[in-house]
Amino acid sequence: MTAMSEPTAGVLDRPVRRVMRHGVVSVPEHALLDSVRHAMTDHQVHAVLVEERTTGRPLGWVRAESLLTWMNLEHEPVHAHRAITEPIVTIAPDAPLREAVAALSRHGVSHLLVCGAGDRTAEGVVTALDIVAGWER
Repeated sequence: MTAMSEPTAGVLDRPVRRVMRHGVVSVPEHALLDSVRHAMTDHQVHAVLVEERTTGRPLGWVRAESLLTWMNLEHEPVHAHRAITEPIVTIAPDAPLREAVAALSRHGVSHLLVCGAGDRTAEGVVTALDIVAGWER
């Protein structure tokens, strides 16, 4: 393996806020999976954040792949919280992209919730695709 080139190192030193998607598509925990499906298709996202009904605390992500499984197996109404398959992993908006890459890999997740220091209020989301797409910006 060769050493990282200077341009690559520079890109990975950029803050997460430069490539993150602002805002988060979310549903309350008691929403039915039909609502999750509509949220995904309406906003063209691959995952929807499920939040606690009373506090808005993030509980986890329902990904499109897990939604397909539930849609195939379950014929009764199912609440969003039952379909959560990915935990919440947070990152600060000013964290360098190299930390985001490490967090995605270390936790085996596809989405990082971008929150200010000590805050669980989401400012946005960052995924591996966002980092790849932001490489040229």
